[in-house]
Amino acid sequence: MSVRQYKKMKTLVTLTVGTLLFVASGCTSTVTLGPSANKDGVVGLSAGQSGASVTLPLIKAETSPNTTEETTKKK
Repeated sequence: MSVRQYKKMKTLVTLTVGTLLFVASGCTSTVTLGPSANKDGVVGLSAGQSGASVTLPLIKAETSPNTTEETTKKK
């Protein structure tokens, strides 16, 4: 990998993670760094009602909506 490609990849990863974290306000989000981030695959993207996930070499970011629990008032 050339230096130019590395800088582009680093910029892409930074923007992707930043965007996911910004959009995820009010949601739960996790970021995994290092070799354990690529257990399921090296590159991937998924989105649905249950959340979104982005996987790049050595980084994985996931976000999902917060679940709320209904509370009852004491009488």
